[in-house]
Amino acid sequence: MTLPKFPKALRIEVKFTTGMTVPVPKREREFLIGKDRDVVGIIAAIFWCNKRAIDGQWFIVDAAESFRTGRSAGGSLGINDLLRLEKCQPWLDGLRDHIHNVWPQFLRAFHGEALAGHEVLSTELDALLRAGKLQDRLERDPVLDLEHRKAIQAIHHTHGSSVAGHIFQDLLAYLLALAGYGRVQINPIGVPDIELSELRTDTAAQFVTLSLAQEQVDRIVRLCQKAGALDLARALSPDSKSK
Repeated sequence: MTLPKFPKALRIEVKFTTGMTVPVPKREREFLIGKDRDVVGIIAAIFWCNKRAIDGQWFIVDAAESFRTGRSAGGSLGINDLLRLEKCQPWLDGLRDHIHNVWPQFLRAFHGEALAGHEVLSTELDALLRAGKLQDRLERDPVLDLEHRKAIQAIHHTHGSSVAGHIFQDLLAYLLALAGYGRVQINPIGVPDIELSELRTDTAAQFVTLSLAQEQVDRIVRLCQKAGALDLARALSPDSKSK
């Protein structure tokens, strides 16, 4: 088993859109591209464009390689551009896996606060992070795709695109804090939207991704059931009948 690798620090510009492309102005990209190799500038995009395979999922790309026209260029990125870039940037796979695995549960855990508004949400997230209890809100039960899409839709319907974008920004920042980043800074004005640093390498892998054959998973689930570890059995196999 190998633990996921995360950049030591992150600068992130968050994009939420109901269209098919996200703008990346020149000044934003220039700011994300720094000289410190320990800091990675990221463009994080989330769409609500009536495409089931795309809606509500995060796309994470390195800003330094987001355009082929030069380091100082800006422009826009479409869904196909983001998919291509993700495949060409394996150094961010650990970060992407963490987001992909935890995002649905994280959104469900804080959906009520998200509907209540940015201030309520950010206050709760910050308080839980300071108390070291952010992860306690997550449930083990799987989130259905339909449930996740409805949650995204409700936030957008309640707040509109602009405020919804800020709410998704809050959620992403603290979702990444679960990867082990001790310092979270959200900038309401200016660039970047999010800054994460002080990565705790001893706790960075709270969530571990394993690649196992289905036969191996089934065997582990049976062993967990036999040992009475039913919560672990359910987490490994949501469709199992362990009760």
